[in-house]
Amino acid sequence: MTAIHQWRPHTPPGAHPVLDIGGDIGALIVYLPELTASGELTVQPAGNPAGHFHTGVHERGDAWVAIFPEMVEGDYELIDDEGHWLADVTVTGGEVGELDLR
Repeated sequence: MTAIHQWRPHTPPGAHPVLDIGGDIGALIVYLPELTASGELTVQPAGNPAGHFHTGVHERGDAWVAIFPEMVEGDYELIDDEGHWLADVTVTGGEVGELDLR
């Protein structure tokens, strides 16, 4: 089971979120320059706006971080609060991808 609820703002150094990945399930960590207006970040499967989902953005040291803890491998579009494209990302099963937008 995904335990992303353990990821908290101001988590002590050295603490890590728990991710449930393997097989065709991967995860994505996105580093942002600032907190989004909604406090969330959205992704959608490439070309499928109806399949969008979001996660919270939390302060982590000197960065704002969004973690998508459990994603089916494939191509995704990262979307901002106004629905504008930010980046294309590919998630690989069994791996944790990172995208730095700072």
